[in-house]
Amino acid sequence: MSIPNSNVVAVLKELMEVSKDGEQGYKDASDDIKDKELSVMLFNYSVLRGNYVNVLRELVQSLGGATEFSGSILGIIHRRWMDVRFGVAGSDPHSVLSECLRGDKAALKKYEIHLEQDLPENISNKILLQYSEMKLNYDTISKLLEKHDFAIAKN
Repeated sequence: MSIPNSNVVAVLKELMEVSKDGEQGYKDASDDIKDKELSVMLFNYSVLRGNYVNVLRELVQSLGGATEFSGSILGIIHRRWMDVRFGVAGSDPHSVLSECLRGDKAALKKYEIHLEQDLPENISNKILLQYSEMKLNYDTISKLLEKHDFAIAKN
């Protein structure tokens, strides 16, 4: 048996906040990083997270829920920490990508927790698709960091 609509709406709103945080975090990272190729990649990840927010918003509205929000307090704090850190230490690719991974790790965990719930199948499928794409992005950034670390170690 699926959970009540009010609980589904609460789950979707939490994932909207997580996705909004990711959208803004990737946008900030894209602006901070000097490498043009990485900047474009991070901007595309920001756009993807914005698409997640829109999908989740539509689901909330279809269930009769309100969709006013601005992201989570933790997301705002994380982005301000990134601003301070990059303002002091500079915005080298390793630092920016590491912060992106840290944010994604928290986001993936939230998605995993909610995927374990008995959500309606159509909603669960959309959340699973977002999770899978997010995991793919996480893995891509992890590989870039490994390659970067290997290049530094070689020199």
